[in-house]
Amino acid sequence: MPNIRSRKHKKGGACGLSKQEGGDKKDKRDKKEGGKRQTRRRIAKGASDWNKKVMEVYRDMKKKDASVKLGAAMKRASEMKKRGEL
Repeated sequence: MPNIRSRKHKKGGACGLSKQEGGDKKDKRDKKEGGKRQTRRRIAKGASDWNKKVMEVYRDMKKKDASVKLGAAMKRASEMKKRGEL
């Protein structure tokens, strides 16, 4: 039994609109002259203040013991923050 919903049998675009009905509006808006679609550029925000403090604690702990994991540094930084040391 043939698949009725294959690409061959589909008329129009993803919305089912033909080009005459306005189905190509999105394509014109998203494409440049070369036929490539424009993409949004992501802007790197950098590390938050908390991450910077955690990494500082992590580096200090790492100097003393090389087998320390980042999770341990997060716990230590959290304790320090609650005590008001950080």
